[in-house]
Amino acid sequence: MTGWNRWRGGITMSTRIWVLIMLVVIGFAPLASVALAGVVADLNGCELHEGYSQPCLVLGVDIGGALHTMVVMGWLMLISLFFLAGGLLGLAWEGILLLARTIWPGSSR
Repeated sequence: MTGWNRWRGGITMSTRIWVLIMLVVIGFAPLASVALAGVVADLNGCELHEGYSQPCLVLGVDIGGALHTMVVMGWLMLISLFFLAGGLLGLAWEGILLLARTIWPGSSR
């Protein structure tokens, strides 16, 4: 039995859905990083921009560098948008397939 025949048809729908959900999470991560950095900076009255790190004291610790890094990580969104789009399109396709199988239960793929 070749490698292709062993794996052909062996991937279940739940595995595909988990992979698609992970693609969405990877695609959404840079946006979440920027949003979290903005919220932390706003709550502590700190300025935040991409140009350079500004001091931001939280409980006596300067987290300005970490906040700056989180904001700059937002540029990864240019790459991760493809993961996000692929994951969302894949989940939409899985939903269509599930709906089709529900409407026509006797038909095969």
